[in-house]
Amino acid sequence: MGKIIGNIMVQKRGIVSLGLLKKHLPLSDGDIFQVQIEDNKVILVPMKIIPAEQAWFWTKEWQKGEKEAEEDIKAGRVKSFNNVDELVNDLDQYPYPYLVDT
Repeated sequence: MGKIIGNIMVQKRGIVSLGLLKKHLPLSDGDIFQVQIEDNKVILVPMKIIPAEQAWFWTKEWQKGEKEAEEDIKAGRVKSFNNVDELVNDLDQYPYPYLVDT
């Protein structure tokens, strides 16, 4: 069981005040919560709104790739180049199995 900090009351039109939480959590006016019901308990999960055109970044697949990239960076499995010519020269050292002479 979590820490009990007090009680809140449902007011007219189903309104509840979360002012009690401001003393215990970093809440600001306008914060958004997802409401979950679990075992007859109400759970409020803080949420952030992102623009629709950025939603791809937060997909499970993209986040998996971000995690893999982060692990590669930490493990030193990356290269850096001072200019584009160095990059192209490095790429030229690898075969291109997907390119077929026609």
